[in-house]
Order: sequence, then C-alpha cells, then structure tokens
Amino acid sequence: MRTLTVILLLGAISLLGAATPAGPRLAWQLDVGGEFVGSPAVAGHDLVIAGKGGRLMKVSMEGKVLWQREFSSPFFAPPVLDAGGTIYVAALDGTVRRVSATGEPLWEVRLDGEVRAAPLLDETALYCVTDQGRIFRIDRARGALLGQGDLKVPVFSSPIWDGRQRHLLLLVKDFWLLSVDRQLQVIWRFRTAGVNFSVPAVTPAGAIYVTSMDHHLYKLAADGRLLWKFKTGAWIMASPVIDERGRVYFGSYDKCFYAVDAGGKPLWRFEGRASFSATAVIDAAGNVYCGDQSGTVFALDGRGRLRWQYKAEDFITSGLTILPGKNLLLVGSIDGKLLAFHCDRPLSRRAWWAKYLGDLRNSGRDE
Repeated sequence: MRTLTVILLLGAISLLGAATPAGPRLAWQLDVGGEFVGSPAVAGHDLVIAGKGGRLMKVSMEGKVLWQREFSSPFFAPPVLDAGGTIYVAALDGTVRRVSATGEPLWEVRLDGEVRAAPLLDETALYCVTDQGRIFRIDRARGALLGQGDLKVPVFSSPIWDGRQRHLLLLVKDFWLLSVDRQLQVIWRFRTAGVNFSVPAVTPAGAIYVTSMDHHLYKLAADGRLLWKFKTGAWIMASPVIDERGRVYFGSYDKCFYAVDAGGKPLWRFEGRASFSATAVIDAAGNVYCGDQSGTVFALDGRGRLRWQYKAEDFITSGLTILPGKNLLLVGSIDGKLLAFHCDRPLSRRAWWAKYLGDLRNSGRDE
C-alpha cells in the first residue's frame, strides 16, 4: 500500500500515540467528556465544544478549560457562534439555547422532535431542523418562534447557505438535497441514490458539492441541476471541502481519501488504514489534513503525498479545523479526546470551503 511504502522509506512505523520522525508536535490534549461531532466553533483565540456527554465548554488556545456547563440531554451537533461570540446550540431533546460568551444562559426554546443538526443563523433569526422533518425559524434576540414548516422527511445533517446566501441547503436523510427559502418553502430538490448524513459545500459561483452513502460525490449547479457525479468504492459520510481552484477533497468508507478536480476528474487517491468518516481541513499552503477510523491523522500535500501521520488511541470522528494565531490543528476522536497539533500554516483563507460548515464559527457559509 502507498501509506506503508512511505512509512518504510522513512524507516519507522508509527506506534500508538506516537508520530513519525517528520511528524507533528502535539501541543496538548483534552478530555471533553464524551464524543463530540462536527467541529469546534472558534471565537477569537478560544474554542467552544458541545459533546454527546451533554457538556458545553469553552477552551483556550492553550487547552485550558475556561468554563463548562452540564446539560441533561446530549449534543449531536456542533455549536454555532455569531460575530460577537454568542453561542447557539441545539440538544438532542429538541432544546435550542442561546448562551453568552461567558457561559450564561440567555434563552432556551423546546422544539418538537430530536435535533441532530446545528442551527443556521441569518441577521436576525436562526433556523433549526428536527428528525421529524420540521423546520423552525426562531428570533435570535428573544427566542420567539417566528415560523415553522414541514419538510416531510427526517433531517440529521446541518443546513448551510447557498452561494448567494438567500436559500438554505438541507441534505436530508432519505435521498434528497433541498433548497429552502427564508419563508421555509422548498424551492427545488435533488435526489441522490442513498441516505445522506454529510453537509454540502458551496463555491462563490454557487456550485454545490454533496456526498452520499450511495458512494458518490455530486456537483450541482446553483439551481439544483446535476453537473457530474464521481463514484468511490463505498459509503461516503465525510463532507467535502473545496480549495480555491475548485478541487474537492473527501474520504470514503473504502479506506481512501480522494482529490477530484472541478470537472469531476480524479487527481489522486490516498489509501488510509481504515474508513474515513471525518471531514478534512485545508491549510494556507494547500496541505490537507484528514483522519480515519483507525485513529490515524494524516497530513497530505497538494499532490496527495504523505507529509506525516499520527496514531491516536481511537477513531477520528470530528471535522478537523485549524485555530488562528498559534496555527493549531484540532482533531477529535470518538473517545472524547481533543488533540491539538502544531502546524506550519493557518487555515486557508483562499479556499472556497476549507472546513466542515465553512468557517471557524460554523456559520454554514465561507467568510
């Protein structure tokens, strides 16, 4: 295998909890009290994490817990921050909360159904979807319900904004990508051939990329027309990321991580040790970081060549991200460990969609 060949050339095989000789330096690690999904949200030089243990916490760039709050219901979706650092987070039991940057509860509202998706913010409202197929519009300042609609299909994936930030894009569990306006009306729909658990990615020109459990990456026009599709060897749960040249990166359950150009042509394929389900991140030099279910974190250059790898204790589940300032790569595993590695470059600012949910605040748009 390609990975094994590179390791042998380096003259070392990574061991549990150890990096290859040319590998990263681990800055710190933190037990966040249960698996967390999605990606931490970043406010200034701090990050906010919500986990399946029901804990919401803010952590400094040095790995110090600044505050934490315990709730009775677990979080199955990451928190979202507004420009001022206020936190919006939804729990599995349907409770949506607005929390201050210092951890003080501001309001909460209980929705009908379980919530497994992050809220999506606009200038004055937030949008939440449930496993019952309901979509809600809530006033950001007061928590008052402004409207609701019935999508008639369960939604487990977080919504994002389209390229013009006019419509919500919702990848629902049972086969469909929906475009929904701010009045909660479905504008168009596109059918995949399988169930969907990932989050779409969009380009400034409005192109939409979707991965599905039907083994395919899809590229759609802004109006929902299929432009092309690319087939892998197994399910795809990882969400795509896109660099500034329109190249798309994602992993599959076939144990391979892929790079595909804007026209749907394969550029390269990297073979990992196990299935990939976590979303990758792109740095300013075009390097791509990803992790598989063996617990191995890989750093690849823009040509798919291995730069380093690190073997964690459990498989990688969270979307990877890079903190500003100190350039820390953050990686989360299913055992609730958050690992912070020193990396050479910051998060790419030129990439069209560099990480899970678009930007550091998890706002569902690329800023």
